Amino acid sequence: MSFIDTRLKIRRFFKKYKKIIIFIIIIWAIIFVVNYILKNMPKEDIPETTYEPNVSVMTEDEVPDKWHETIESTIETFVQRCNNKEYEAAYNMLSDDCKAEVYPTLSSFQEFVDAKFKEKRAYSIQNFSNVGKQYIYDVNLMEDLMATGLTGTEYYFDEEKFVFTEDDDSLKLAIDGFVRKTDLNVFAEDENLKINIDSKNVFYDHETYKVTLTNRSEHPIVIADGSSNNEVVLNTGEDDRNERNVGTYGIVLQPGENKSYTFVFTKYCDDGNAPQYMMLNNIRVLQSYSGNENTKQAELDNAIRIYSLRINFHTAE
Repeated sequence: MSFIDTRLKIRRFFKKYKKIIIFIIIIWAIIFVVNYILKNMPKEDIPETTYEPNVSVMTEDEVPDKWHETIESTIETFVQRCNNKEYEAAYNMLSDDCKAEVYPTLSSFQEFVDAKFKEKRAYSIQNFSNVGKQYIYDVNLMEDLMATGLTGTEYYFDEEKFVFTEDDDSLKLAIDGFVRKTDLNVFAEDENLKINIDSKNVFYDHETYKVTLTNRSEHPIVIADGSSNNEVVLNTGEDDRNERNVGTYGIVLQPGENKSYTFVFTKYCDDGNAPQYMMLNNIRVLQSYSGNENTKQAELDNAIRIYSLRINFHTAE
């Protein structure tokens, strides 16, 4: 084939496929330009995140290395036993104080398991806060999609506080945010009233106080009836906190009567403050008490005495 024939064939080829060749060249040019632009665009710094389950998100201090494996394996075993409804085996993993104060019977713990583990649950953990030798973990209980599959329902999770307490060479497990029980045995009394604060339970976000009140007088005494928010107050060392529930049920003692109550106050165990005292701010010693709103003011007007009483704690924690 001569040179002239070759040129003619090439010419005819380009003439025949001119539009296709131009289209391909345009596409190639676009790709080249786009690649050039992307290559020369300033790169955004993507923040690097690391999962550190044993570093506190509140204080950034770390749980001692020697406990990492124990804590992680304990949580894994506990969740597994709850998933399998091995009630007694899971219950026996709890500390004695947690069992006594939060779940005093196996049946009460079983109610917790049945409520939280209706289906198989997966979980994730994160050290949340550390107070001394007590390590508080967030344990997020999630739907176990490997076990249940995609159900088409809304995805949900429960956040639980697990607390690990060093005890010599071992760790004790508590759940429900229970941190510890502290015996107080604090007394205060006058001619009308005797108050015994037996003990308190510290949870991550609140404290409960077991209190026994005795009427020593010959007259009815009203301590709380919801007439004000600060009838029972805890001084946290930083501010005053009103009791959460007392206004809903009231406290009235007849002559010689004694009753026991559990007072609940909002307080975070890692706030660095130690409670200093409890105040009963509106003690009313009355001539008579009917519990009738229509006669309430008249009974107050005839009160023998209206006063407050402070119960100091022995030592700061």
